[in-house]
Amino acid sequence: MEEHQAITLARSGDQRAIAWLVGQYQHMVYTVTHRVLRNEMDAEEATQDTFVKAVQGLHAFQGGSRFSTWLYSVAYRAAISRLRQRRSEDRSLDEVEGHPGEPRTEAQASTTDRSRALEHALSQLAPEDAAVMTFRYLHEMSVEEIVTATGLTASNVKVKLHRSRKKMLEVLHDHLKEEVWTLWTE
Repeated sequence: MEEHQAITLARSGDQRAIAWLVGQYQHMVYTVTHRVLRNEMDAEEATQDTFVKAVQGLHAFQGGSRFSTWLYSVAYRAAISRLRQRRSEDRSLDEVEGHPGEPRTEAQASTTDRSRALEHALSQLAPEDAAVMTFRYLHEMSVEEIVTATGLTASNVKVKLHRSRKKMLEVLHDHLKEEVWTLWTE
C-alpha cells in the first residue's frame, strides 16, 4: 500500500489503512513524544493520543506538507499537552529505567556508550529543544518542516538548534573529561 492510498482509505474509516499508517509512523511518533516527555509510559500514551487525534482529524490534512510533517505536529502538540498536564499534577519529570543485557562486543559497547552520552546530553535540554533536535537530526527534517510541526518561527527554530548544539557540546565535553579522568586515575 502506498501512503496516499492509505490516507484516502483511512479518511473513509478503512481499518487496514489506519493500521498501515500506524505501522509506518509508530516508531517515529514515539521517538518525538519520548524526547519531549522523557518518560516511557507517558510517551506511549501520547503516541496513542497522537494516532487517535490524527485519524479523527485526517480530513484536516490538506497535503500542503508531507504527511509525516503533519503527523509530527500532531505528536508534538500531544506531547506538549501531556507535559503541561503532568507538570500541573506536580509529577516527577525524571524516570530512569535499567535494561539488563547480554554481554556486548567492544564495538557494541562503544556504540552504546556513544548513544548513552548523546541521550544524556539531550536529556539536559529543555523538552521542546530536545524535540527540535530530534526532528532535525534524527528525522532529518528541514527548518521549514520543523516550523510546520512545532508552530515555532523559523528564526526561533534556528536559535533553538544553535543553542541546543552548543549546550550538548558542553555536556559531552564535560562527560568526556570525566571519563578521561576516570581512566587516568585507575
